[in-house]
This record gives sequence, structure tokens and C-alpha cells, in this order.
Amino acid sequence: MAELKDITNHDSILDQINQYHNLISLTADNLQDFKARIKELDNGNYDKELDSINSAQSKLYEALKALEID
Repeated sequence: MAELKDITNHDSILDQINQYHNLISLTADNLQDFKARIKELDNGNYDKELDSINSAQSKLYEALKALEID
């Protein structure tokens, strides 16, 4: 990810936004994998935790949409 001091023009700003987009997307994917691992557990009820993860994923997807630049 570019250092903030490297933000000097339009292209560098778009590059930074793209890097944040990729980071958020990766985080959402990691949460999906995390949910799958939790669902494999057979030693308790994890509905509350899964609901929290779903909520976080939803917010991440909203952030991805907000960062889209046409």
C-alpha cells in the first residue's frame, strides 16, 4: 500500500483507493473462510458469532460499493 506521503496526484489517489478495495475484499473473503470453519465445529451453538460475522461482511461489501469509482 502506498504511503500517504506518496499521495501526490489523481493517479496515486486512485491507486490507493484500489489498494483499499483489494484489502477490504480480502478481509471479506477471509471472514467467509472463517465462517466455514466455525460451521464445521460440532461442539456448540455459534449462531451469535456467525450473525456478527455476517453483519461485518455486509458492512465490508457496502464499503466496497462505496469505493467503486466509475
